[in-house]
Amino acid sequence: MKFFKASILVNIFFVFIVFYLAYHLIYGNFNIQNYLVYKFEEKIWKQKQETLDKNIADVAMDLNALRLGQEDYLKELEIQKNPLPNEGETVLKLD
Repeated sequence: MKFFKASILVNIFFVFIVFYLAYHLIYGNFNIQNYLVYKFEEKIWKQKQETLDKNIADVAMDLNALRLGQEDYLKELEIQKNPLPNEGETVLKLD
């Protein structure tokens, strides 16, 4: 009954575990390819979230300046409405 020795059973168990992990590494739902795609999607998601947070903060700051009637923000709105230079303004073109 050499087959039922503890060392042989332990070796068979570990070989089974290695085959099981190798099978799921290749054919599983979360294999290496899916892991890399997940990491890429997570990176893109974080970039988009940071951009969205920055835009939300900018809009909140603009709305607050508009509500308080700050002079520099109102002047900036006027420039956006009429982008042409006013009488007496000098325009510098940088290349």
